[in-house]
Amino acid sequence: MLINTVLLFLQNALPIFIITALLLLRFSSKTINNINVKWLVLSFLLVIIFAFILSSFLENISQLADGKGIELFLSSGLILVYFSSIGLFVLKNTQADIVIKIPLAFIIFFVISCFNGALFIVYLTSYWAKAQQVETMFMGIILGGGICLSIAILFYFLLKFTDQNIHPNTSNYFLLFFTIGQLMHAIALLQQVDILPSSQSLWNSGNFIAENSELGQLLTVLFGYETTPSTLQFITYVIAFIIPVIISHSTTLRSLLRGERA
Repeated sequence: MLINTVLLFLQNALPIFIITALLLLRFSSKTINNINVKWLVLSFLLVIIFAFILSSFLENISQLADGKGIELFLSSGLILVYFSSIGLFVLKNTQADIVIKIPLAFIIFFVISCFNGALFIVYLTSYWAKAQQVETMFMGIILGGGICLSIAILFYFLLKFTDQNIHPNTSNYFLLFFTIGQLMHAIALLQQVDILPSSQSLWNSGNFIAENSELGQLLTVLFGYETTPSTLQFITYVIAFIIPVIISHSTTLRSLLRGERA
């Protein structure tokens, strides 16, 4: 029960901690300080409320679209997260760009937190109902929460150091890889319900790093690690990485993204 609870945190709670750290790194300290604390508190409360509401309606959503409702719903949100991240990847910290970046960051944070929060609530409630040792359950919650928080803090300061001393866009690329991982999860969901074609796996790395292991869960959160990626997933991963990079190096495309005339 203890190990299962920790793995549950790594799978469903860790993405919320990681995306919070990554989004904070996309804004300057001055911008963060200028954000009203009241709006931050309201945003967190809104996320918590919607996560609880969503957790209550997941079963009903799953019955929609001939039983494909939950896959369509989750994949749509994750695809939105990826396209929102393109804006954060391309736009700079100028005043004009920040006006666009803040809503995009909120969309990413809201979707990731609501989806993972709702699934975490469902799974935790299920574990709680089956738990025979409540003390072990509480220990798992404390340990899992501590691990997630520690990883996020270390991750934040490590990327902040690399941004300042090695390459200024390190955290930007990590944010892109994170959201591409969410896109890969969306593709897997759509393949499960036969909306996207399934294909033979290109390789199997499960013997080296199991996807359900602690390291596998961490790599899945950070990069969308998959032990048996399909051809469609591999091609999409490469294209999803190349497109934002091309846009970021094109002044014309950046202008179009801002809504300006080239």
